[in-house]
Amino acid sequence: MGFLKYRRRKGYGKMDTDFDWKKWRAQMIVIVLAAGVAWAIVGSGEGQETESPPSPAAAFDMLSFLDERVGFQEDQKDVRCWSSFNKLQMFITNCEIDEGAKAARISEHMRLIQALYESSAPQAGDEGYINADAVKAALEDRFPQGNEVEEKGVHLGGRFPTLVGVEELRDYSDTIEPWRLLQTWASRQLDAQGMWRLERQFDESALGALYDFFRLYDLAMLRRARDHAFDRKLTKIDAEAITAAFQPAFNH
Repeated sequence: MGFLKYRRRKGYGKMDTDFDWKKWRAQMIVIVLAAGVAWAIVGSGEGQETESPPSPAAAFDMLSFLDERVGFQEDQKDVRCWSSFNKLQMFITNCEIDEGAKAARISEHMRLIQALYESSAPQAGDEGYINADAVKAALEDRFPQGNEVEEKGVHLGGRFPTLVGVEELRDYSDTIEPWRLLQTWASRQLDAQGMWRLERQFDESALGALYDFFRLYDLAMLRRARDHAFDRKLTKIDAEAITAAFQPAFNH
């Protein structure tokens, strides 16, 4: 009997008339609803990845593009190595080219590309790139070109253009030389830490315009150098002949 009285006092037996069941039920409904809402929110995110803002497009890098072009051309064309290119030069000019002339040719090409860069850089756009229009304007000012059915010509000085046969131009196009010249110049514009020393870069369209130009100019220059060597009664092209062939470009 004592135990029964104890249970009743604690509320395990007869209902305690002081307990507010309506309030308790309302609280339980609120708790259940809150738990349901929380579960719905958590469940809706399952299996979904958080969306991140799109990354900005990578900036065009001149040297990387030239590296890719040289690599692609090496895979596609037949004339790849330096010795094969030298043989092609001798075949096209019908004249031997000595070692001093080969070195002078590279050096003069680097000077010419730098001069074209300096002429076209002031026309760079807001993004800091030199486009094809700026390059073509610089080229047209220095080297007016002519187009014939069987030959192409470029004015290197003098009254008449120096002509290059279409077949010779096609043979030269099988080499990577124009791209390699541009690649060599670009690689020399890096400092010891591999950072650009230039404020501007040629964009892809400008590099394409330069490629088309050097494909013609290099052959015309070699032909002019050959004539200069022959005028001096030489049997091969030397460094002096190469330098003389380039000279009008800097005295325009």
